[in-house]
Amino acid sequence: MKIETQTIKRLRDALLETGRRPSIVLSPAYEDLARQGLLSSSEADAVSKVDPIAETMFLMMAADGVITSEEVDIVWGAIRVLSDNALRTGTIKVMLELYGEQLKQDGWKKRLDAVAGLLADRPRDAEVAFAMAAAVALADEDVSLEENELVNQLVEKFKISDERCLEILDLVKQDDSPFRDED
Repeated sequence: MKIETQTIKRLRDALLETGRRPSIVLSPAYEDLARQGLLSSSEADAVSKVDPIAETMFLMMAADGVITSEEVDIVWGAIRVLSDNALRTGTIKVMLELYGEQLKQDGWKKRLDAVAGLLADRPRDAEVAFAMAAAVALADEDVSLEENELVNQLVEKFKISDERCLEILDLVKQDDSPFRDED
């Protein structure tokens, strides 16, 4: 599937810019608190809102076995945007660590099934997760065979029709688009 559309490239570039923005680290204690699940109610709500989307992006980032700085920046940028900057740097770091541990423990099929299950009754979020994962796949401007295969699996697991998939990948700027850039 060809994911190198202008929309996905714009999305990738916007997320790279957001992800590369310097973070303010108030205290390394936030990582310890996040590891223990001791989040403020607003952070816990934000994690629950973005969790399956963020894990989908993580899976794409890990698909080819090489995690690039551009992929990390896109994932960080997307999490910041999706959570309205509600998540602290330490919390995001711990989320990504947890996804890595779960992938090692459970394997690809189980993790894909888990995120698909969490997004099953959230079709709009499934579409956002798909678009964000496509942006991650395109992060280094070279979509690997493994990343392309995962794109196809996401379409199937998220039950996105071929027509809707093409609409998402070819989406033009629209006021109601969840993928538009802010010019």
